[in-house]
This record gives sequence, C-alpha cells and structure tokens, in this order.
Amino acid sequence: MFQCKDLFKLSSLSKMKIIAGNKGLHRVIRWSYKAESIHLAKWVHGGELLIVSKMVIHEENFDLYNFLKEAISLNMSGALLLTGTGYIEQIPQSVIDLSNQKHFPLFLIPWNTPLVDIFEELGHAIASINLINDKHKDLLFSIIFNNNLSIDYLKYQNPEINFSFDGSLQFFEINFLLPQNKNSFKMNDVDKDTICQFIHTLFQNEQIPILYSGYTKNIIGLMNVTNASTDTLNAIFNETLTYINENYPNYIINIGIGTKQQSLSKCKLSYEQASKCINLAIKQNKQNTIRYYEQLGLYQLFYDINNKTLLENFVSNILSKLIAYDEKYNTDLIKTLDVYLSKNCNLNQTAEELFIHRNTIKYRLQRIEEITNTNLDDAFTRLNFFNAILIKIFLQ
Repeated sequence: MFQCKDLFKLSSLSKMKIIAGNKGLHRVIRWSYKAESIHLAKWVHGGELLIVSKMVIHEENFDLYNFLKEAISLNMSGALLLTGTGYIEQIPQSVIDLSNQKHFPLFLIPWNTPLVDIFEELGHAIASINLINDKHKDLLFSIIFNNNLSIDYLKYQNPEINFSFDGSLQFFEINFLLPQNKNSFKMNDVDKDTICQFIHTLFQNEQIPILYSGYTKNIIGLMNVTNASTDTLNAIFNETLTYINENYPNYIINIGIGTKQQSLSKCKLSYEQASKCINLAIKQNKQNTIRYYEQLGLYQLFYDINNKTLLENFVSNILSKLIAYDEKYNTDLIKTLDVYLSKNCNLNQTAEELFIHRNTIKYRLQRIEEITNTNLDDAFTRLNFFNAILIKIFLQ
C-alpha cells in the first residue's frame, strides 16, 4: 500500500517537510482530499491524505487543532498544510503535540506548489501500488484454493512481486474480533491496510520476503523463511501484537502460524494449520495469543483424527454424567474441574481463579468424585478428565 513515507518519493512534493507525527509514516494513503469545509465527516471515508489549503482556513470558526482532531477521529492518514502569507502561517504547539501523540503525520509545503501536479502523481502512485496488492491477493488465493499450481506459473504471472517460492515457505494468519458482536464484525478496510503495511515493514526490515493480503476479519501472509530464525519471527509477531493492541485496542487478536513447507504443493497445508490455530484460540476464548501449529501438542492429534465420532464417544464416556448434572442443576462442575486440573490440582489457585472459597472447591471436587464414581487422587483419572475436557472444547 502507498504509505505516508512514500510521499517523499513524489517529485511534486520535493519541497515538502514533516514537522510532527513521524511514528505514523507507515499509515496507508488510499486517496487525497482537499478540504473545502471545516466539517469533514460527510466527505471522507478514512485513509485519505488531508490537504489544507486557503479555502478552508478562512472559514469562520476554523481552528487547526480541532480540524485535525476530527481528521484523526475519522481515520484519515495525515495532513498536508499549505504554508505562506494568507495560508497557514504558524503551527501551534498544541497541534504538534496532538500529531505526535496520535502518530498522525503533519506535512508542510509552500502555498505556490501546484496541487494538480500532486493529485496526478499521487493518483498514479496509488493506482500502481494497488495493482501489485491485487496480485498479492490473487497469488495467495491461488495457492490456497488451487491444487494444480506450479512455481513456473506463479513466476510467469507475477515477476514484479519480488518473492521467491524456493526454500522454506510458511503461512500465518491474524484474526480480528470484537467482543460485542463477534459474528457480524467486519474489519475496517483502512485499519486492515494500515496493519498490513506495518507488518510488511517489519518483514522488510528483516529482509524476509512476504506476500500478504487482508480479507474479511483476517490478514494472511506467506513468508519465505529460508534465512529467517525462529527468534526473528517471534520478535516480528510480538511487535505486531503490541502495535495492534496499542493502536486498535477494541480488537481481539490471535495469530496462527503453520509449519514450514519445502514445496509449493504442500504450502496449502501450512495455511490450513495456521487457520486451525486461530480456530482453537477462538474456541478457548483466548486473545492476544501467538500459536505455532507444532506447539499445539495433543490438539494436533485431534485435528488429524478423521473419525470425530471416536472423540465424541470418549468425551461422553468420561464427562456425560457431569454434563447432565450441570445442565439439570445449573452448576459448574466441569468448569471447576477444568480450572483445578489446569492449575495442577492446586486448591488455592483454583479458588482464586474462580473467585470462590477454597472450601467450595473442595465440596465441588467431592461431588465430582461421587457423581462419576472416580478418585481424583488417581493420576490416570485426572489425565482422562483433562483430555476429555480438551476434546470437548475442541469439538464445540
């Protein structure tokens, strides 16, 4: 995507300088908007570069601080201020502080710069980059959904993408949810593009080739990790998680990473594994997790078992009496057992996790033993209960 930092590459903006918001130079510019009114909401959709010229600054009640504050709230990319006599002559410190705080790039350019040249050059640059982005998306979807692809075909179709299909290939997926309405949540395209660009920059800095694209409530990426260490990848994904949490705090984030594959024909498997990591995190109500498929442990076995009836029967044999009791009396015996086992059978930690008294935990455990006719002091019994609960969550 075209970023704010790419403005410096345009010859029409050779006299431009940035005075604030440097940490937001990765922000994506989807188009430009020359303000003709101090009210922006009706005219922008997010992702626009705001151009502040003579017309708007002479409107009654114009205030640069409040004007830019609205632009930031509307998720615009940055602002280009025309400066000179009769234009913007001074920049209040409050405006600079606001731009720095919100990572909102603030650029200055002399008033006599021809705007038509800026619009034309910026439009061409954005259109060219959008074509490459579309090819990234087409490539990824072809790899995921087309079983008969060849490396020669991909190289022939997209010679300009600067991605090698030789070596170790690995998929990742980033999933976004909102807690209020998970089912109908549609991620904002501007947010998605900006996050994609931030991720691209991280990989670019480490010289790791990557294809990426955003779709619905996910971002998917294919990495060539032939020369990348696990520590480097961990650092990139942790930095991605931190960035999203700081800049988009409403999103619930989970990242899934498939295994490395040495051939294009098996690359789809890595994507499926990354998706399974996400699926499992959602089932477990997890957030802010980074999961590699090879670290799923027993869950890998569950995913590889084609006959799900075997798993359902196992859960029924171990937990059916507790499930029936919880449903009949509206109790939480299975939840209590789950926490108790995950806390290594520590009564105090279990009570703390569930916000109930230690004696209540002891009573519930006693009822579990009575209902199931088992002894929780037996290690094999605990193992069966623990595995059954894991499978129950997996099957939900």
